[in-house]
Parts: sequence; structure tokens; C-alpha cells
Amino acid sequence: MQAQSKLWAAALSVLMASGASADVVSNFDANDEGWKVVTFGDFGSDNYTVLQTLAPTYNAGGYITSTDPDNGDYTFAAPQAFLTAAASATALSYELIHPVGANDWHATDLLLTGANGQRLLWRQSPDTLPSATSWTPVSVSFAPSAEWRLNTTSGAAATAADFQAVLGNLSGLYIHGEFTVGSPEMSGLDKVRLVSSVPEVSSSVLSAVGLLAIFGLGRARVRRLASHRS
Repeated sequence: MQAQSKLWAAALSVLMASGASADVVSNFDANDEGWKVVTFGDFGSDNYTVLQTLAPTYNAGGYITSTDPDNGDYTFAAPQAFLTAAASATALSYELIHPVGANDWHATDLLLTGANGQRLLWRQSPDTLPSATSWTPVSVSFAPSAEWRLNTTSGAAATAADFQAVLGNLSGLYIHGEFTVGSPEMSGLDKVRLVSSVPEVSSSVLSAVGLLAIFGLGRARVRRLASHRS
């Protein structure tokens, strides 16, 4: 009985370890899922003072939008589930639409802030140009490249150690939503996925757990037969 209990404990541990850090996804099927709109002073001049925090508009089609609320740079701010899972994250993908306003303002596309005070800034090259009529996919890898900078737009290139420090204790994840100089403007966000280095429970893991269960049942049957014969 003790050996069988250990087998089941091992199987449970495999399942928990395999599913602990699966991708975090926001598809906005029913509500805004805790996302906020946060405006900053001015990404172009590295002014990261928070001006205000607002609720986005939830759309029944399954996405969120925001109009330009002030003279700062507005962003879509991720909820706590994304921040908690960031330590094992390797990439982020999302979709943008920009139905109102010119496409004439381009700055940092993604801002990651760490509890240690560091900032990681990503600006896609060439510039992100969200369509006015269809969803534009955007994807970014959490790894050093010429598109990643530390603390300011002209700062040092972000290193692997910088990613580890910021993602290991992430306090903010902000997707830039502002693409127009002035107003009016509106942009939308959908299909956000934080990609984890730890996969979801796969069929191979489930098969392994099944084999453990079969092995445990087989051992129990052998013991019962031996007991009966004696």
C-alpha cells in the first residue's frame, strides 16, 4: 500500500509540475479580464510618469478598446495573472486594431517594469502599423535583440540578466495603444498570449501518468494473488 501511494504521489507531482506555468491567455470572450488602460507622460521623451488608470471598453465581439484619454501615451495594462507568470515567459503575442486616427506616432511598443525599478522597452522594427479595418498580429521574444533597451529608448541594449531580473519580479506589462499625434483616436486589443517555457500537460505526460497507474495496479494484483495462495 505504501509503494502504491508513492506512485500516485509521483503521478500527481508530474501533473502539477507540467501544468503549473502554462501560457496565460486573454481572449476577452466575456469581459475585460482585469485589463486596464494606463497613460504615461510621454514615451517619446522617456517620461514614464503615470497620469491616470482607467477601465477599457469591453466589446461584445470579444475584445477591448480605448479612445485617447489625455495628452500622454496610453497603454493596455496586463492583469496580475500575466505578471505572476512572467518569470517563466519566453514571448508575448497579441493583436491590435486602430479604427480611428492617423497612424503617425510610433514609440515604445511594449514596456515591462520590474519591482527593482528597471524597465525593459521594446520597439518593433519596422514600426508597428496596426490596420484600421483588420486585426494586426504582433509578437515579441523575451530575449536580447537590437529592439530591446534598458530603462530608456536610447539606453543600453537589454541583456539576458536584465530579462531575468525584470521578468522574475514583474510589476507591470504595458502594450502601447497610441498611434496618433493628437486626437481623436481609438485602438483595440485582442488575443493576448504570454508564452511560457513550461508547456501545458502534454499527451506524453498523461501517458506516463497512465503507465504509472497501470504499474501500480499490477503490483497490487500480484500482492493479492500472493496473499490468496498463501
